[in-house]
Amino acid sequence: MNKMNIEQLLQAMSNEFGGEPETMKILSQLNEQAVFEHAANKNFAMAGEQVPAKYKLLISLAVSAALGSERCTKTYTQVALNKGITREELMETLLVTRFVKATTVFSDATPALKIILEK
Repeated sequence: MNKMNIEQLLQAMSNEFGGEPETMKILSQLNEQAVFEHAANKNFAMAGEQVPAKYKLLISLAVSAALGSERCTKTYTQVALNKGITREELMETLLVTRFVKATTVFSDATPALKIILEK
């Protein structure tokens, strides 16, 4: 993303996302540098070679869904489909995400479970 102007960066994001990156477009009007920083952070996070890009995208989808970010979940789903990740892989990712997030309820409730057990 070196030497791009803000319009080129937003167009590259639009091409990748399969639609207008609304949040980044708004942010660019308030602070262009923040958009460049966001892009640089993404490039840094995705640059490692030990985890395949497909898995990084599925992880991104899982985290977005677990955190409740509808916009990010939708964006990562669209990017994944554009990159050939199947509907079945996406659904399995979301099912695992749901299980892991649901498991945190019991984990977070351990002190309460101990109280219940003692009564």
